[in-house]
Amino acid sequence: MHIHRLTKSALLILVLGAVASAADITGNWKADLETPQGKVQVSYSFKQEGETLTGTWQTAQSPTIPISEGKVTGDKASFLVKIEAAGITFAHEGGSAATRFSSR
Repeated sequence: MHIHRLTKSALLILVLGAVASAADITGNWKADLETPQGKVQVSYSFKQEGETLTGTWQTAQSPTIPISEGKVTGDKASFLVKIEAAGITFAHEGGSAATRFSSR
């Protein structure tokens, strides 16, 4: 049931900005995700090695999901979140101008 609701919400996501800068973005981050059911807090855990970005994505109502195809180029970061059980993949990309994250 929660995955079904998350699936609907994920389909309506247009853009979720990711903080990126010349500095390493390794660490734990939070973002507010706007959904038809209201705001959902998303937690990210990033590890950056050069231009490669790995980590996880999680909401309070979902299991921890590894991010894929993560990269940081200059002040831009991008990665995919694949919710395999629901058959959904959505892209996250952004930079310092599209910041919606706050460090914990």
